[in-house]
Amino acid sequence: MVQRRYYRQIVIRFVSVTPPEDDINADIDYMYQCLGLGDERDEVGLLVFRALVKSGPEGLSSRDIMSLGEMSQAAVIYHLNLFQRSGLVVKDGRSYYLRGSSLSNALDELENDMHRRFEHLKTLAKKIEGK
Repeated sequence: MVQRRYYRQIVIRFVSVTPPEDDINADIDYMYQCLGLGDERDEVGLLVFRALVKSGPEGLSSRDIMSLGEMSQAAVIYHLNLFQRSGLVVKDGRSYYLRGSSLSNALDELENDMHRRFEHLKTLAKKIEGK
């Protein structure tokens, strides 16, 4: 039997409390929660996500992120790997950065991935139904 690895997994959550206006960190935290990457109690995940969003196309190393707060490198790497599995973050050498080099581009790419996957699933559904 062939084992399959699921490389991209993301959960879209409805978060009922919207962020206050003019608070960029609150907006980033809201996105973090909506993308199912964690919740407001996950301080390390929030710090890592904020750092990546603010870093721009240059990206950051795990040590760069670790220096932003009191967190272990293992915790930072754990969250970076989680973000990579979601398809939101890519790694190049020692640098991690958002896919597409910006948050809006990363979201566009995730949306395109989702549309392609749903088209494939609809094709399979029609095949199963004999249409």
